[in-house]
Amino acid sequence: MNKAELINSVSEKLGVSKKEATETIEIVLGTIIAATVETGECVIPGLGKLKVRDTKETSGTAPNGTAWTKAAGKTIKLALSAEGKTLV
Repeated sequence: MNKAELINSVSEKLGVSKKEATETIEIVLGTIIAATVETGECVIPGLGKLKVRDTKETSGTAPNGTAWTKAAGKTIKLALSAEGKTLV
C-alpha cells in the first residue's frame, strides 16, 4: 500500500474528505517520526518498535549525476511485535 492508497482507505473508512485524511495521516506520521528521532525509539502497541540505528555515512552522486551528496549516518528500523508478525 502506498500513501495515496492509505489516504483513500482512511477517507472511505472514516467518511471524511481526502484532504482531511491526508492532514490526519501526515500529523500522525510526523508525530511518530519526531518522537522516534527525539527519544531514539517509539513503541506502537500491536505493530512494533521503531528505533533509530546508527549506520555508516555514505556519499555519492545525485541521481542526475551533477552533484555529490552525503547520506546521513542514521536510519529508522521497524521491529515487528509478536502481534504484528501474526498479521503478516
